[in-house]
Amino acid sequence: MGLCGSSLDDGRRQNDKLQKELDLMNEKMQGKLRLLLLGAGESGKSTIFKQMKILYGAGFSDADKSMYITAIHNNTISCMKAVCEQVKDSDGVEAKAELKALEDVTETQPLTEEIGAIIKALWADPGVQNAWDRRSQFQVIESNKKYFEKIDEISTFGYLPSDEDILLSRVRTTGIVEDSYEIEGSTFEIIDVGGQRNERKKWIHCFEDVNAIIYVAALSEYDQTLFEDKHQNRMIEALTLFGEMCNSPWFESTDMILFLNKCDLFEEKIMKVPINSVPEFADFEITPYNYDEGVQFFLEEFMKKNYKDKDIFYHVTCATDSSNVRVVFDACKDIILKKNLEESGFMS
Repeated sequence: MGLCGSSLDDGRRQNDKLQKELDLMNEKMQGKLRLLLLGAGESGKSTIFKQMKILYGAGFSDADKSMYITAIHNNTISCMKAVCEQVKDSDGVEAKAELKALEDVTETQPLTEEIGAIIKALWADPGVQNAWDRRSQFQVIESNKKYFEKIDEISTFGYLPSDEDILLSRVRTTGIVEDSYEIEGSTFEIIDVGGQRNERKKWIHCFEDVNAIIYVAALSEYDQTLFEDKHQNRMIEALTLFGEMCNSPWFESTDMILFLNKCDLFEEKIMKVPINSVPEFADFEITPYNYDEGVQFFLEEFMKKNYKDKDIFYHVTCATDSSNVRVVFDACKDIILKKNLEESGFMS
């Protein structure tokens, strides 16, 4: 009898140990949440991805920051060259010597103080500003304007980028990039993918076991065309792609969160470029130069793509503004965690 009791006790201890391990595994699985960032190219997905590192990760060390110097210098030089290539005789550029000097500068050169002085003079020139005002007619990264405005700092020897400089930098995403963060006891896996058309065939590899889609669309790009197709309006592309993702059978039970991004650039642009002055939106009656009405118009256009009547949560965002992204992501986090608890049977 003693042996029998001992065996039962051993069995219970073994069973309890196994149950604890299963409970721990279940807790970890319940606490692991996968968020997939989707959107067309240049929408700001990768900026959101970098914000996660600043807000919830270790941030950027000085060594990390130094790795962005080349990209920032490249962005600044290539953007100014792109603008100056569009200068017309009628623009009346006064900084002709600097315009000529920039032709000999390559995009891969370090941005020295000498080159910085050339870019500073050109950015201050009314003729170059005229060309900048036509930027929807050619490919340029609008946020690079902020590099021009702080060109003295960027071109100084020993320059180390700030978090804002890094957030503004643009390196085209290729393939799939993932990172994980512990936030309030849950592990969030953030997945970023390339947004250009030739990158989208890779997206399907990320579609399984996703808890939420954060779809990023740039409000300010309603008058611009795709980098890969100069005949396709960027906002039309974003709307079409959102419809495909929103109604995909892959995401029938997946939370869909819409980020209407680049609201800062949109607010600036809409004061000069009415939405219905763009051919793709010419048939719509929209009060010109009205920020709030413009945001509401595009929000409604996205919601029209929701043919399956999914619950879609939306936020107006500025991906380069850390405080804005923190508030928005905290709200998204609460939505995702609540849904996860409901699916786990802990909430009804």
